[in-house]
Amino acid sequence: MTSVPLLIGGEDVAAASSFAVHDPGRRYDVVAEVGAGRPSDVDDAVAAAERGGAQWARVPTEERCRLLVKLSDELRALTDELAPTLARENGATLREARMDLERGLDGLRSAADVARDHLRPREVDTPEHWLRFTKKPVGVVGMIVPWNSPIVLSLCKVGPALAAGNGIVLKPSPEAPVVLTRLLREIAAALPAGALNVVNGDADVGEAISGHPRVRMVSFTGSVPVGRAVLRGGAENIKRVALELGGNDAAIVLDDADVETVVSSLSLGAFTRAGQVCFAVKRAYLARARYDEFFEALRARVDGLRVGHGLDPDSSFGPLINERARERVQGLIERARAAGDVHELGRYVDDQTADNGSYLLPSIVRDVAHEAEIVAVEQFGPVLPLVAYDSVDEAVTMANDSEFGLASSVWSTDIDRAVQVADRLEAGVGFVNSHNVWSLSFDMPFGGVKQSGLGRERTETGVQEYVEDHVIRVIKPAPAA
Repeated sequence: MTSVPLLIGGEDVAAASSFAVHDPGRRYDVVAEVGAGRPSDVDDAVAAAERGGAQWARVPTEERCRLLVKLSDELRALTDELAPTLARENGATLREARMDLERGLDGLRSAADVARDHLRPREVDTPEHWLRFTKKPVGVVGMIVPWNSPIVLSLCKVGPALAAGNGIVLKPSPEAPVVLTRLLREIAAALPAGALNVVNGDADVGEAISGHPRVRMVSFTGSVPVGRAVLRGGAENIKRVALELGGNDAAIVLDDADVETVVSSLSLGAFTRAGQVCFAVKRAYLARARYDEFFEALRARVDGLRVGHGLDPDSSFGPLINERARERVQGLIERARAAGDVHELGRYVDDQTADNGSYLLPSIVRDVAHEAEIVAVEQFGPVLPLVAYDSVDEAVTMANDSEFGLASSVWSTDIDRAVQVADRLEAGVGFVNSHNVWSLSFDMPFGGVKQSGLGRERTETGVQEYVEDHVIRVIKPAPAA
């Protein structure tokens, strides 16, 4: 068992109390004891971030970016060591844990590569005036990150914020803080003391970060209710707030879609990480004329999934993050039986699995109306409702009938037709003939519309979130008469 202290000002700091992180797939297995920070620790971390961030900001942009690329390359050597612990703390399969680490380090490198050009000063010289445009760091950035993909979701914030010269105070999720804290400690060791701080803890730590008067920006990924609280905390001090919140992502399968493409990618999009992905496929709209065909193909594919501990090589996906989450999703599935035809599929890798953790078998709900609860809410679990439609206009209307708008997908053998439909969907990200964790690229900004969030991550758009634009104008004297 590991003990995880706080990281403040470049030093390990013992907390006054601690909490246990349990393996959701082996409920009696304690992964680590983690120091529980308090609001006073946030005060100390913010002061350290002001000092360390100011020193870091004085390092030339090119040098900052070069160091981040070097760290991205060097830290890959830790993947084999850290992936099993990550799988134990958040229920991922070993493959998913490795991907989280690798893609997170890819995000660190990508942010540095983009920031080199984006942060370069620009000058305009005309007979009238001389202008100099620069991008300055925001200051201290508070980050509150989730448990489902803690590495990539954190480093896609940490990378651009550090490239831009900010100091950071980061709060991991109490469900998955162990590997993230270790990785951030490795990064912090290469920076000025205090440039990157980690304060683990509960909601009071998050509230202290979002409401702190000297935190100039908060970047949060998580649920809509907590996002609202973060936004309220930011409003008190007129600070910048970036939110990447929930999604109820729709997939529209057009009547000419290829069955094999749909079942292979759509099943990954719905059931990877037991459906616990913000932009997972949460509802699929199928052309009525081919509804039975697509259902039978999906049913056969999903029935081949195996549920078990993430370290078991036979597992297609692991448990939900905790028993509370399992009970919530189980309740949605039970109530869906009154609204549609629920097909529980797949099987456990062995007879003991179901009793050892927060597991659920995958389910498909057919013959369900768009208005049903199982369609209208973000399930965040291994269940996929299938809704029939009679026209593309009807499908688009139903897909857009949601308070969420994170990602969406359209499936067709006619790419031009698919793009035209995708362009009508109210979402920050659109995919054609794919919709899963492998669909994202660091060449595209990521974020949502409506209650799925504010702002974007990745690319130059993501770097821009962490800077303030500054301009100097020198007016030239009028030419002599």
